[in-house]
Amino acid sequence: MELTDVDIIDNFRATGQARYFQSLVSRYQHRIYNAAFRMIGDTQEAEEVVQETFIKVLQNLEKFRNQATFAAWMFRIAHNICIDILRSRQRKGGLQMMSFDPQSTQEQIDQAYLQLSQVSQVADLEPGPAQKIEHIEQQEMIASSLGQLPESQRIVLVLHDIEGFSYQEIAEIVGDNVGTIRSRLHYGRLKMKELLAPYFQNNTVAAYSG
Repeated sequence: MELTDVDIIDNFRATGQARYFQSLVSRYQHRIYNAAFRMIGDTQEAEEVVQETFIKVLQNLEKFRNQATFAAWMFRIAHNICIDILRSRQRKGGLQMMSFDPQSTQEQIDQAYLQLSQVSQVADLEPGPAQKIEHIEQQEMIASSLGQLPESQRIVLVLHDIEGFSYQEIAEIVGDNVGTIRSRLHYGRLKMKELLAPYFQNNTVAAYSG
């Protein structure tokens, strides 16, 4: 039976054996990277976020208690690192934010949501070259659209719709209340549907979770 995060942490604390910590790294490094990339939009900086996150996790593991899940506790660390990077960019003038302008009609929004929610059915387990190219194009469009969301909406959308955290866990990760999280997710989804609608108007999409 696969060990839980808490079991692994307890074993690491008890023995100090690096293999236990490495199993945590193996379990979460790709999730941290994917979330960081979608938050900050740069592969090199996303890799740095992963490295710095696990360094801080190792340095602070004794502080972890079971009031929150380990994943939420660790993603809070990664989130704070991403915020530092985004703040640094803003100071340097390297990040442009788009505000949400909710002027689309409800019919347009609903239609875009329907297109966004459709799942492509692939007959073969291994997609062919054309399907792979289409998937890459879709993911590039999704990444570009995420990058146009206001930072607070983008982060909540990534954590909820892509990483699957609950409202309460996201509230713990970003340090806001659940009502604020719900509001940011709502408007972030509306903006994503609006941004993706032109691209997916005549196409289906696997889903923006990648």
